[in-house]
Amino acid sequence: MRVVTYDELTPSMEVDRSLLHLAAFGGVFARRTIDVWRRRAHAFAEYVGLFAVERGHLVGQMFVLRIPYTFPGGTEMVSGIAAVGTRPDRGGAGIARSLLTEVHRREKEAGLRFSTLWTNRSWGAHRLYESLGYRDVYSSPWAVHAARPRLPSRSAGIRSGRRADIAELERFHRDAAEGRLGFVQRPPEQLAAMVSAGEVDAAKELIVLRNGGRLRGYAHVEAAPHRVICGEIVAPSAGAFRSLVQEVERRAGRRPFAFQHTPVTDHPEMFRGSGFSTVPGGWYVFMAAALERAWTPAAAVEAFATRDPRFLCLSGDRF
Repeated sequence: MRVVTYDELTPSMEVDRSLLHLAAFGGVFARRTIDVWRRRAHAFAEYVGLFAVERGHLVGQMFVLRIPYTFPGGTEMVSGIAAVGTRPDRGGAGIARSLLTEVHRREKEAGLRFSTLWTNRSWGAHRLYESLGYRDVYSSPWAVHAARPRLPSRSAGIRSGRRADIAELERFHRDAAEGRLGFVQRPPEQLAAMVSAGEVDAAKELIVLRNGGRLRGYAHVEAAPHRVICGEIVAPSAGAFRSLVQEVERRAGRRPFAFQHTPVTDHPEMFRGSGFSTVPGGWYVFMAAALERAWTPAAAVEAFATRDPRFLCLSGDRF
């Protein structure tokens, strides 16, 4: 097995990558999308990712992001491992372990202290990550509601998002996140990259709240025929937060709806009673490894300050 970087992939390997990504995630991480992220958000490591090749065919992959994370002692870049996948017929061959070991070496040489990723605790991959030093540091809380028989009315100032809003929404997030910990400083033009790449439909998925022409808050919803999930609400005032929650409920119509991440813990009063069922964490977890030492789960949680009330994590911070 040999390891190549993203820019070393040949056209035939690119086809293999599409096969691998479809088999693992049900979609294709198109080269156009990757190029948009490289050009606009500058979020990838310089080598973008590492890929395992056997007999000319790609059999494993992982992409590597560089993400600013605000710790109690200040903000620094951490590695973000994404889209880890192995061809189904090469599972259990140690491919992901080999790629992760090489990524850790490169990231440590680049001066980074921590490597992070998101995964599901019920997957076998979770055990692999633990064996490589990763520890669970955060699991998103949920507040779930069945479809409401009577829908709330639309609040004044609510409308769908527009491409022209994107830069202002990014500034609004930056200002609202000041003084918090965790995913505070996003890569530049992250939301713009998501919209440009087609990952976010501004008109269908973004809700904007204005008052007298001034932006007061926004929300990002993920809608499917059978449910609506909102994991990102940015609203400095409780009134604006409540208006956005009600708009999510209104847009859900006759579908069940849910809220997750720190909007649930920032405003627990919004989800007490009224038919909501809440849970403090789910199966999907944020994990972190210290590249220079072994550590306990308690030490990892303390370092990443995920139990501090200032901790911030929204749906846009998943990778």
